[in-house]
Amino acid sequence: MFGNMPSLKQVRCSDWPVGLGLALLALALYITTLAPTVLEADSGEFQFVPWLPGIAHPPGYPLYILLGWLWTHLFPLGEVAWRMNLLSAVFAAATISLTYVVARQLLDMTLPDTPLPARLISAAIAAAAFAISPTFWSQAIVAEVYALHAMLMALILYLALQLRGNARVFSFPNLNSWPAKCLTFAFAVGLTHHLTTILLLPALVLFLLWPAGPNIAAARKSPHSGEAKKSREPARTLFVHGILFISPLLLYLYLPLIAPSTPYATLALSDHQILTLYDNSLAGFLRHVTAMVFAGELQPDAVEISRVVLVWQLLQQQVGWLGLILALAGLLTLWLRQQFDLLVLTGLGSLGFLLFNLIYFIGDVFVLFIPIWLLVCLWMGLGSLGLAHWLAGSFVRRKAGPPQARPVFGEMEQRLGQKIYRMLVVGLVSACFLLAVLPMVTRNWAVVNQKNNTAARERWSEILAQPIPTGAVLLSNDRNEMMPLWYYQYVEGRRPDLLGLFPLIVPDPAYANVGLVLDQALASGRPVYLIKSMPGLSLKATLVQEDALYRAAPDPTLPPHRYEVVFSGVTSESNQSESVKLLGHDLSAERVLPGDEIAVTLYWQPEQVLSVDYTSYVHLLNSEGQGVTQNDHLPGGVFYPSSRWQIGEILRDRHTLTIPANTLPGRYRLRVGLYYQPEPGVMVGLGGGVEIGQVSVLTSE
Repeated sequence: MFGNMPSLKQVRCSDWPVGLGLALLALALYITTLAPTVLEADSGEFQFVPWLPGIAHPPGYPLYILLGWLWTHLFPLGEVAWRMNLLSAVFAAATISLTYVVARQLLDMTLPDTPLPARLISAAIAAAAFAISPTFWSQAIVAEVYALHAMLMALILYLALQLRGNARVFSFPNLNSWPAKCLTFAFAVGLTHHLTTILLLPALVLFLLWPAGPNIAAARKSPHSGEAKKSREPARTLFVHGILFISPLLLYLYLPLIAPSTPYATLALSDHQILTLYDNSLAGFLRHVTAMVFAGELQPDAVEISRVVLVWQLLQQQVGWLGLILALAGLLTLWLRQQFDLLVLTGLGSLGFLLFNLIYFIGDVFVLFIPIWLLVCLWMGLGSLGLAHWLAGSFVRRKAGPPQARPVFGEMEQRLGQKIYRMLVVGLVSACFLLAVLPMVTRNWAVVNQKNNTAARERWSEILAQPIPTGAVLLSNDRNEMMPLWYYQYVEGRRPDLLGLFPLIVPDPAYANVGLVLDQALASGRPVYLIKSMPGLSLKATLVQEDALYRAAPDPTLPPHRYEVVFSGVTSESNQSESVKLLGHDLSAERVLPGDEIAVTLYWQPEQVLSVDYTSYVHLLNSEGQGVTQNDHLPGGVFYPSSRWQIGEILRDRHTLTIPANTLPGRYRLRVGLYYQPEPGVMVGLGGGVEIGQVSVLTSE
């Protein structure tokens, strides 16, 4: 079996052309669905950072940034944003070619006795299934790092299989061989690009050191057995591999070298408010390349069954039910064929990524499953051929009768049986391709297609066309929404005087949420605009809509009706006492008619950090204490709820009440308070409600 392992020359001659054809088809698919212009989120960042070049968010992705710089400057077609989207498509297409070759290696190692056309189609199934899996496809048509990450993962698998081809015969990989040196270098390049590459290391090492098969004794007698001899200079071998491993990692030195010329490494909000996005010191460098800012997202204790269900749902989305069956058949084929080393590489490799993703609670964790989906698609290729081989073999054996009866068959009958077997295998594998892969193209097309995604360009074209004052601050609660502005500033030079701010722009508690960022922006003395409606921020500032923007200004007013009432209590969440002071209120009218609206503005001041999001209420009661009308809402909404309030700040909470048309004339009392809901249908008050005044309802006649 091991003698059927294709040589590198054979792979180059027979497989690379087919792989190239699949890559071109994939590239055509990706270009057809490619995002045409600037995007939000990380894609928006990766559209302007390589152009400069600058520094990307941790861990910095220096390889991707430098390749992107070369690509955008040497390929001067279309706008820069589109070029970076196209670069992902190119990387993704190259990944499909590599995936096909890796699948061919696995098939030749596992099922060498099957017809060659069937192996070609099965490898194509693996490559095509991965090409159109929705998560990988979605990353192939936008500026992102995951297409390059997948390409490097496929390259590592290819080189590992090449090296293992010798290790299977000679018991230990020849570290002086070119596959060994290339594997070390490729792994280091992968680690330089994306830190999660390290998750493949345990499977990779165990795979390469797995005991050789039963043919080892005969192989050692072969004329090539000299390759199995250990190097007489182990120190030199280790030194060479050390150099090959360290060299790509030196690309991280790009970060401190480029930092002085990166325009956003530091941003000046005012003379005394300097934002340091990249700390160009040794400590800052280490924090950046190790992505310490995301360390808090590793939460092993937070894993619940819902997380496992999410993984299952994502898997179904990638390959469908038939793909799952084929993948399971692929694992079974490896087991039945005693390809335990390949089971270690693919099974333990996918398990490493799975366990990490289960405990890593970032919002876009789904993209980190791409290496797993690559391995699942390789199992699909194995499963399609394994099933076809078993079904065809069973059919031919059943028609040929029991073994003792087979000698009566002549040479013609035996050839006919072999021909039927080959036809069945090829036909069944082709059916798997048609049923498992092709329907996924149309199903996933509508999900991932980005060719009409011009929303970010249209939105920011409208914003930047407005007469925004020089030096204004544009504010959002979402970093993702701000990246197109930075693209237009740093790539096209539009309105470089504006400053885009968002929460966590720097790792400083003063910028932890949008309310605090608004405070910092207002304190700078610069004009401040919200780029979208964020009603909850009216607690902290006066907001006036100006076309697509909202001008924010500090509100120095104090309540006309001033007093101090403390609301306090112990919450079940924190099991500690919490208190909020009501400083007074403002009432738009004390004499109203039925059907009128009145505005009641409450002025809150937290005395402690609050652990829950409270609901405030204003109730209008009659003389018997019965409610006539009321308004309950979450002060600050989703943008600045009470759990984000700061000790000592004054917050204006506006309630609007409508007097029912059938309200009788008389005097009515206003009662206000706070409560929270630990669970649906349960309300727990923070202290009791208090009455703050009266409203007279007049006769409408």
